[in-house]
Amino acid sequence: MYKFILIGLLPLFLFGKSGILTTIVDGDTAILKDGDKNLVCHLGDLDALEMRENSKLKREIKVCKYSKKEFINAGMDSFEYAKKILKIGQTYEYTIPRYLKNRNPVCYLKIPKGLHVEIYPHFDQLMISKGFALPYVIFSTSEYKKLLLKIAIEAKKQKRGLWKNHSVLMDCLVKQRYSLRSLR
Repeated sequence: MYKFILIGLLPLFLFGKSGILTTIVDGDTAILKDGDKNLVCHLGDLDALEMRENSKLKREIKVCKYSKKEFINAGMDSFEYAKKILKIGQTYEYTIPRYLKNRNPVCYLKIPKGLHVEIYPHFDQLMISKGFALPYVIFSTSEYKKLLLKIAIEAKKQKRGLWKNHSVLMDCLVKQRYSLRSLR
């Protein structure tokens, strides 16, 4: 009997991970402490705007022809909203579906109980639904891709977050990403 209980619980130990949030780097990156290791996690299948100058920001400025200041302000808005959702020192459950080229994991971070958890239980879903990030669906499963795009379409339609305060910038970013053609 105990064998069957242990076998039934085994998947929880293999796949259920949890870590303490130590740092929120920006709107789509955080550092979790899991045991004795620190994980620099990309927080799900989302893309938040940059708040520091880097090569991605330079490409987006060149393509969209908006000021660095406008991009960074939008990135700061994403970061500030992420700080409202996530709490330093809190333990979060997460799964790792894949790793990025830089070997950092993509972490699907589960949001602890609250009103929004019924609808959007993961950080990436919540950020997209509130309009503070775009879906990054190139590597998503087809089912998850459909969900994130549906959430983003609703955020755009309702003019939430950056869709309200930086709509022209968001439209430009959507136009340059083939995977987001349904948001155009």
